[in-house]
Amino acid sequence: MKKMAKRYSQHMYLFVIYGFFILCLLGIFFFFTYRHYQKNTLEEAAKDLENMCASVKNSVEIQLDNISTISMNLVYSNAVKTNFKEFSDIYRKRDITAGELVASRDHIEAIHDIITAIIGAYQSAAAINLYTLDGSCVESGYAQRTTKVNLEEKEWYEETMALNGHKYITVPFVNKDLPAKGDNQRSRKFISLVRLFLDSSGQPEGIAEVVFDCGKIFSLASQLESQNPDSAVYIYNSRQELVYPYNRPAANTDFSSAVMSAGLPEQTARMLKAGDGEQYLIVRQTIPAYDWTVILAKPRIAVYGQLQSFRLIFFLTGSLSILFTLLICFYISRRLTIPLQKLTAATGKITINRVLDETKVNLTSADSNIKELSLLCESIRTMYEKLRSTTQEALLSRTEETRAKLQATQSLINPHFLYNCLTNMSVMAEEKMNEDISHMCHALCDYFRYISASGEMYVPMEEEIFYSQRYLECMQLRFSDELEYTLEIAEETKQCYIPKLVTQPIVENAFKYAFQIPPPWKLHISSSIEGAAWIIRIEDNGGALSDEKKEELLSLYRNLDINEELKLMQIGGLGLKNVYLRLKLLYGDQAVFRIDNSQPQKTIFTVGGPIYRSREEYYEQHPKL
Repeated sequence: MKKMAKRYSQHMYLFVIYGFFILCLLGIFFFFTYRHYQKNTLEEAAKDLENMCASVKNSVEIQLDNISTISMNLVYSNAVKTNFKEFSDIYRKRDITAGELVASRDHIEAIHDIITAIIGAYQSAAAINLYTLDGSCVESGYAQRTTKVNLEEKEWYEETMALNGHKYITVPFVNKDLPAKGDNQRSRKFISLVRLFLDSSGQPEGIAEVVFDCGKIFSLASQLESQNPDSAVYIYNSRQELVYPYNRPAANTDFSSAVMSAGLPEQTARMLKAGDGEQYLIVRQTIPAYDWTVILAKPRIAVYGQLQSFRLIFFLTGSLSILFTLLICFYISRRLTIPLQKLTAATGKITINRVLDETKVNLTSADSNIKELSLLCESIRTMYEKLRSTTQEALLSRTEETRAKLQATQSLINPHFLYNCLTNMSVMAEEKMNEDISHMCHALCDYFRYISASGEMYVPMEEEIFYSQRYLECMQLRFSDELEYTLEIAEETKQCYIPKLVTQPIVENAFKYAFQIPPPWKLHISSSIEGAAWIIRIEDNGGALSDEKKEELLSLYRNLDINEELKLMQIGGLGLKNVYLRLKLLYGDQAVFRIDNSQPQKTIFTVGGPIYRSREEYYEQHPKL
């Protein structure tokens, strides 16, 4: 059988459809609103980051230009070169006279004066060191002294010599002997710009080192980071070494490689995935003269962090809007479906009892101001009135039809039983059993008085069993000691009303078919209550019913057409079929009719039906009768 689809009320349909439609509209509206705001936020963050990057780039470039200018002034100053050359020549001698020593000091003081004039009174450079190729050093700036160093131990030495006069900028290094300002006071880190002195023929004469405070070079970067804690500045030199930040641990992510692999254009902020797997809004700019790269990065979560409050407001507003919309949808759907529910409740009251009850005339109105529903309600009320006017006639016709069928089946029992009894009496007359014939006539009269006493089709079980016993007495007069029968009638079943003549045909069936074996023949009739049904069992010891015959009978009875069987019924061969037809007519699917041949030499017929303690109780449950 095809499975029925799950059904929902009109109220639910309207609520779901309206609610879903409005939710979709609100969802689309809020989605695009949020996306627009998100896009604007990203654009604003990108613009701010680009401006910051440009500012940092310009600031660092100015400081590097300042360092480079100082360095160029040193190596191209004839006064510095002359005094430094004289100083260098004297220091290269093994034996220095007193006069040469005094001259050397004069040259050093001249160098100090010239450098002080170059870097100014505010000392833009932290220190300036001039090295001879053999390691003699003239320090100027914060400290003014002459020292001896091993140039090969300097990390910039080989690179500087290889560049042959071009500038070399170191990575930040610590120098605790020099003062620092601002954020660099604790870390004391500096950057040196180093280049060679060359003579007129291009040969190196010495090395000039300009030392600059990292705090001064990267002052704007530090300031912008403090003002924008969610943004980070990273500066890489020409060797892709990280020179900023210098005063905190280096980042685990190589932003330079991430930018290069992504091919990020300059001064264009984009959202990129870095090496740590996180997404950042990144912008870069290059300082061409020094091949330095300034990179500003802002985590995606920080970019959209300002959306958090908007998301909260957005969520609350959206939730309230959705809730309000759902309430409206619920109200609208309820307004539309309440009349339908009332109409459904009203039509649900149209039962056979209400139709037959003269005191219940009108149906409850749907009470709707919707024209279509009002017309539908009036149509149902009109239909109800027509139904009342025609129900009595149809019910009377159906009742008479059912009674006729039951009486037809029951009436066929009478001549059938009489036919068999007269046959038995003729046999007894041939055997000169006159006294037994007299007793049988009395029993037969009692039995026919029972089946013809009234037109009622129901009798108490006690009465049905009594007259079935009278039939057995007739049979015992004929068969004498060859027949044994017992009765076991439960007390609670005696007043159950059952159809007339449901036991005698089954008992007679035993004599006709089961007792084909040598006597004694045993018959046992019992009754009981099982659940909500009365049960009568007729058990014989014939044991002649095979499984095949049993299934044949049950299949035949289950497939009977009651109307056709009533047309074709004849007096002969009515027994079991007649009982089955009357049980089905009276009880329908509640009828009990079973055959059990599972026990050796036994056949048990079981009949039963619903329990009614009076005829009136049955008629109340089955008004068609």
